[in-house]
Amino acid sequence: MSPAAMKHIVLLDQLRGFGIVAVICTVVSMLIFAALRHPLGTQWANAISLVLCSVLNTELNRRISFGITGLHLWWRDQRRGLWIMLLALGITSGSLLVLHAVSPKASLATELAVIVLGNVASAVTRFVLLRYWIFRRLRHGATAVPLHN
Repeated sequence: MSPAAMKHIVLLDQLRGFGIVAVICTVVSMLIFAALRHPLGTQWANAISLVLCSVLNTELNRRISFGITGLHLWWRDQRRGLWIMLLALGITSGSLLVLHAVSPKASLATELAVIVLGNVASAVTRFVLLRYWIFRRLRHGATAVPLHN
């Protein structure tokens, strides 16, 4: 198989893994948000759910999307993942502020929809940053578990 074809296979495997992780983390984040919304308010519930899910997201992407199973550089990867989370936090927090300015009594379902749309908006940037910043070492000869059979 040509090197170009292998690159496409690796990219498709990474995108598939990223999609699986995105679904898992979105569900977990929404559950945390819904549980914390009333006692803490929407902004704190959003921030806490994103921080907690950022750690989960980075770990699952390490394993599922990029095939990294060891603990080498785990702390660095997690710190960088938290920086990426700030993008999603800015988008979702800003979206919630706009929503509540327009509709002060928005329902939980509407708030969740706004957060999901904000997370989808930041997902492309997250994947690019994961691939080319956090896990760039894989593109420069570091070993990882093969993703494709």
